This record gives sequence, C-alpha cells and structure tokens, in this order.
Amino acid sequence: MELPDFDTLKRLAASEPQLLETLLYEQIEAVIASAGPDQQRRLRGLQFQVDCQRRLAKNPIDSCIRIVNMMQETFFLMHCEMNRLCSLSPEDEPPPPIRRNNNVVSLQDRLPK
Repeated sequence: MELPDFDTLKRLAASEPQLLETLLYEQIEAVIASAGPDQQRRLRGLQFQVDCQRRLAKNPIDSCIRIVNMMQETFFLMHCEMNRLCSLSPEDEPPPPIRRNNNVVSLQDRLPK
C-alpha cells in the first residue's frame, strides 16, 4: 500500500483524523504481516507499547516525545551491550545480556499500612 502525498496527509490530519488513524494502522499491519512469523509477535508487542504511550500522551507532541524516549532507551541498551561484548577477549564466556527491569510491583505493596 502506498502512502498518499504529504498535502493529502496534512489535510486528513486537519479534517479527518480518524481516517488518518485508520491509514496508519493499515500501514502498521502491512509491515507486521510482511515480517516472518517469529518477528511478528515481537513487532505486535512493540506496537502495543507505542499505542499505550500514545494513549497516555496529553497531546501529539507529548506522544512524539514519549516514543522518542522509548527509542533512546533501546538504543542506549544496545550501545551498552555492544560495548560490553566488544570488551570481552575471545576466550571469555559471554555473560547474559543486559535486560530492562520489567518487574511488576503489587499496588498492595505501595499502600500505606
């Protein structure tokens, strides 16, 4: 599917934002569908995270900043992992990869007693 030209997208954003959202999700689905089956699950998870950030955002600029922050965090983790792996000597056993802290904390643990 080919994207409309910039002026058409700008007009849709101003006058028919829901149609622009539909076009966006059609494009996203096309990209995910073109990926291999093992990558589709990861891409859907990533899209879920992006959608959550967009819903939490106060406005389009806040949405953009939130998504940029997600990309910067991922880039930083990749950078750290690359530096760590490059510092190993050939005979070293590579340590497990660095992972984000995705611990789930119960709200009960946060409530005052």
